[in-house]
Amino acid sequence: MPFYPPYKDQDGDPAEKAQQEADARLDRQRDEEMVTEDPEQPPTAGKGHDLHSSHCEAPGTLGAEGRRPSLGLPYIRGVEHLQVLNYSYWNANGAGICIVAVEGAIADWAAYIGADDGMRTEDCVEWTKRHGCKLSRKQANRWFPELPIEAYRE
Repeated sequence: MPFYPPYKDQDGDPAEKAQQEADARLDRQRDEEMVTEDPEQPPTAGKGHDLHSSHCEAPGTLGAEGRRPSLGLPYIRGVEHLQVLNYSYWNANGAGICIVAVEGAIADWAAYIGADDGMRTEDCVEWTKRHGCKLSRKQANRWFPELPIEAYRE
């Protein structure tokens, strides 16, 4: 007959559970503080901006007035357009496996794990960013200890 531990052991230590709940509340509060209710609007025509002048930013980029918050960390060369802060890649018998850390839109970051057909490293990084499974805060800190864990988005 299999051994089953008492029911109280299955729920874990109440003090540890209370600490986890308090940490989660604090994380949510910090996340809410980072989001503004009145975001800056990008420049529009008719407000003294010449949208067709030669000194305009390239399409799809934001000018100085509309820059989004950033962690100020460098992106990995070759996948800069994906805003990748770091990644690990393995090719296991033809399957590309990737763990990637990506900068978010509000000076935060997230980490994902995924796998694809292993044809190109950059493709696997992009696939993982878009379709991978999100890592928990603890897992992300284990894989990317050099990144600021207080800015991790769960």
